[in-house]
Amino acid sequence: MGVYVYRITTDYTYQSSIRNREFDNEWLSLEKNGKITIKGSHKKGYAWDGCSPKWKIKDMYFGTPEAVLNYTSRRSKTFYASLIHDAFYQFSKELNPIVGRKEIDSEFLIILESDTFPPKKLYYWAVRLLGWWSWYRFRRPFFKSNNSISQS
Repeated sequence: MGVYVYRITTDYTYQSSIRNREFDNEWLSLEKNGKITIKGSHKKGYAWDGCSPKWKIKDMYFGTPEAVLNYTSRRSKTFYASLIHDAFYQFSKELNPIVGRKEIDSEFLIILESDTFPPKKLYYWAVRLLGWWSWYRFRRPFFKSNNSISQS
């Protein structure tokens, strides 16, 4: 990552459709009943880049557009979908085989639908077709040699 657009400093909970599995680390938890908690109250908060990819060039962001404001939540219509999606992708190495990529991508779509985001299918298919790179980049070494270097 490296380009952070959003940050939460309080915990955020979301009731997902992912059931009967558990996971917990310092930033993310998944309970058996499907409740997901992003631990924004930890340290200085949880930061992420919104809908990817993004690049920052001289105080300007370029890349996938964020959505208009949801007047109920007072956040972008992609805010919560990207929060849940990015947190799970960030910890894909630890989550495998507890939760699969397709399940997380489906939750992304469900949240976009609940926020009535019109191009939800376009964003969903973008993560289905291109998200594998981000999912696996957190799980596999970039280089293979005698002195295996992995991303952490």
